[in-house]
Amino acid sequence: MSMRGPVAISFALALSACSAQLRERIYKADAAPVELARYVRTMPDEQVVRTQDGLALKGYYWPGAAGDRDVIVFFHGRGSNQAVGARYAEYLTGKGDHVLVASYRGFGGNPGKPSEAGLIADGRAFVARARELAGPDAQVFLVGHSLGGAVALHVARHETVAGVITLSTFDSFAASAPGGIGALLPDKWDNVAAVGKLRVPLVMTYGTADQRVDQDQAAALFKAAPSPSALVTVPGAGHNPQMERLAPLITQAIAAIDADAMTTYPQALPEDMTVTRK
Repeated sequence: MSMRGPVAISFALALSACSAQLRERIYKADAAPVELARYVRTMPDEQVVRTQDGLALKGYYWPGAAGDRDVIVFFHGRGSNQAVGARYAEYLTGKGDHVLVASYRGFGGNPGKPSEAGLIADGRAFVARARELAGPDAQVFLVGHSLGGAVALHVARHETVAGVITLSTFDSFAASAPGGIGALLPDKWDNVAAVGKLRVPLVMTYGTADQRVDQDQAAALFKAAPSPSALVTVPGAGHNPQMERLAPLITQAIAAIDADAMTTYPQALPEDMTVTRK
C-alpha cells in the first residue's frame, strides 16, 4: 500500500531531517570564517569561486613559475577547512607548479550545506578556476586528503585531469563513517566505483597507523585502480598527512605522469616507505 497525502509528506519531512542530521555528523562542517594567517608561512592569493548553483566559495592560490602548465588543486578533508588545506598544500609550493586550495559549501565561512553532489559541484568549479589561472594548456592534478580524496576521485569522473593523488582516502562511507551510520547516509561516496572509472594515473598514500582508514580499504581501492597506479605505504603514519614527507612524493608523481614514466615512480623513496605499482 502506498503512502498518500499527509502521511507521505510527514514521512518525507522526517527522512529529510534525519538525512540532514546524519550529514552534520559525518561532514562536521564548521561555517565559521577561518584565520588563514594562523596556518601558512607565505600568504596566498584569495580566490572566490562561484559554483553552477550560485554559491561563492573561498579558496587560496599560490602562482607557479611562468610558463609552467601544471596546476595542483588540493581538496581538504572532513571536519577541516580551506585554511588547514592551505597548511598542507603550502608544502607543494616552490617547485614550479601552481597550487590552488579548494573549499566546500558549508565549510570555513562558505554558504550552503554539504552533500555529495554539492561537494562534487564545488570541486568542478575549482577545477574550472585552475584552468583559468594556469592557462588553456593547463595540466590539472587533483590532490585530496581523506574526504578530499573522495572529492578528487569523483570530480575526475566529470573533468579532464592529468592525474589524481589521494592521501588516506576511504573506500566508501559505509565502511569508514563513525558509529556505523555510513550505510544510512544518502551520500554513499563509493570510491571503489569511482576509481574503477578513472582513465588517468592514480597515486595513493596510506599510513599503517591510520585509525580511520585501514589497510583493507587501501587494498580495495588499489585493486580497482587503473594502470598505471601506485600505492605508497608509510609505516607508523596516522590519518593526517605528514606533508613534509609526502610533498616530495607528490611532486615526483606529477613529474612522472608528465613524463609518462609511472613505471619508475618514485625515483627516490625513503627507506621506511614501500611502493606497490600496477
